[in-house]
Amino acid sequence: MLNRFFNKNLKSNDPKVRIRTKEELQIRRYEFLKICEILDKLNIRYFLQGGLLLGAMRHNDFIPWDWDAELGVFTNEVSPKIELLINEIILSGFTIKKHVEELSRLKIDFIGKLPGDVTSYTIMAYNHDKKKKIFWRHTFKIPDHFLINMKKIKLFDRYHLVQTPPEKFLEHQYGDWKKPLQTSNKYIYLNKDYSGMNFTLDTIKKVGYPLISYITKISLISYLVKFYKKKRKN
Repeated sequence: MLNRFFNKNLKSNDPKVRIRTKEELQIRRYEFLKICEILDKLNIRYFLQGGLLLGAMRHNDFIPWDWDAELGVFTNEVSPKIELLINEIILSGFTIKKHVEELSRLKIDFIGKLPGDVTSYTIMAYNHDKKKKIFWRHTFKIPDHFLINMKKIKLFDRYHLVQTPPEKFLEHQYGDWKKPLQTSNKYIYLNKDYSGMNFTLDTIKKVGYPLISYITKISLISYLVKFYKKKRKN
């Protein structure tokens, strides 16, 4: 019934956010709980991240069109056990797609039975800056009061740690989190205060810098051609 509602009212042309089938979501649920068991086995605390938390609070389930499942961990707890964690993930039947051990970006991206464009998993680590009173990774910042005294909520017959209070954290991350947005565009669904992303600056980095580099190369080639022709005349 929920899937029919979203198919009717929240259609999107973006294939990344298509409504997942019942079978795909069942596989995701099984694999997600397996990942939780791995982290518990290694005594690594985790908390629900992104669409997982949003789905738990808004749907009491996965978001039907979400493409990944993200879990947050703490850098000081996961870093010494990163190799053990990767080995356990592989032994449990998952495939590692990418992992970053740099402390400011520490994360593991992996997939299970389904292709990555259907369901992918990420375990991402956060650092604590006590002076600034934030937990952070890359450009993402979380006021530390959300993570210092976390509580647990129930999802899929199991209790998981979440940022507390979760409703306030979701406001910090998404703004109006109760309004469904069927999009994969982070500039639309994420709050800038949380993500640290700036569309204008990011566009300049992605488009402007390569363009400047290209123009510089063309100018250099043009200069060398003129210099060579001038030298031949002499």
